[in-house]
Amino acid sequence: MSRAFFYIFKHYIKNFLIVLFGMVFVVTLIDFLQHIGSISGANRAFLYFYYTFNNMLTLLYPIAMVFATIMTLSSFLYKNYLLVLSAFGYSRYFIIGPFIIASILIYFIVVGLNFTKFAYSGDKAESILNNSNSVYNVDDIFFKYNNSFVSAKEMDVVHKELKDVNLYYVDDKKVKYIMEFKKAKFDNGEWVAKDIVKKIFRYDGDIPKGYDIQKIDKTNILKGYYPKVVRLLYEGKRMSILDGFKAQNLLKSQNIDNTKIVSALLEKIIMPLFAPLLIVIIILFTPIHKRYMSRAKYFMFTLGITLIVWSLLYSLNMMSVNGMIPVYMGQPLIVFILFILTFYLVLRKRNSI
Repeated sequence: MSRAFFYIFKHYIKNFLIVLFGMVFVVTLIDFLQHIGSISGANRAFLYFYYTFNNMLTLLYPIAMVFATIMTLSSFLYKNYLLVLSAFGYSRYFIIGPFIIASILIYFIVVGLNFTKFAYSGDKAESILNNSNSVYNVDDIFFKYNNSFVSAKEMDVVHKELKDVNLYYVDDKKVKYIMEFKKAKFDNGEWVAKDIVKKIFRYDGDIPKGYDIQKIDKTNILKGYYPKVVRLLYEGKRMSILDGFKAQNLLKSQNIDNTKIVSALLEKIIMPLFAPLLIVIIILFTPIHKRYMSRAKYFMFTLGITLIVWSLLYSLNMMSVNGMIPVYMGQPLIVFILFILTFYLVLRKRNSI
């Protein structure tokens, strides 16, 4: 690759880091100042700021990629760098290259982080704010498991425990038995319950005639129901991409609606792709000489379009989570339309410099 390519790449990455950390720091600082009175201790305050910063970073990085492009192009435009690149024979498509490669690299880095515990930074910040681990607990849960229905008074995600559990096994529209136990511990992909009381129902036709009690020392149940996955099914809160795929596969195997999980995955994987596409469109419409465009109008147009698209995508995601629109008719449709538009504009301006 040429020195011009690395020159553009370097300036874009530098501006991206400035814009990203500037935006994230300001938003985090505002949140921190609003809640500092509720946090006791300097260490907890620092950790709250750190986790909130991480959470805001994953939220704002797509828009920061576009803003950094606008900042870089504006600087190049008014220093006549674009005109110089054109004079040396570099086409507009060459200029697009460093921006796209850098933005795709950033995208994969952040998506990679979302496969890890980094994705739960918001939960950790919330637990510090509440001064407890209750944010990781789920109370009064009820969910389907194969032919059974499970209710539990509490699930402790941190310690991987289910408490006060009842499992109802249903067959041929009849409750065949109920398993009751005080606690189950998650181990190696399934839950281990101890000291189980099993009530086996007797029927005369469709009429129950009582039950027999059987005591079981230990049994394994709920295979594949990871603690974080159960929490996602019940609350639909923050999740890593890995846990999201586990939850999606589990819901699919149980024939349960997975709209919330799919919407959350699309927000992390599909939604940020609007940024590289918008970057291409902005570069295509940026003139090579400053005389052709007012700087104020340039910022107003590019920043305005970016904020509109970003807001639209998040609004559609909320609508799909609430079931107002089909999940794949929200963010994926807008990103696909943006891709078609970008592809059309690239072909149309293929002879432009």
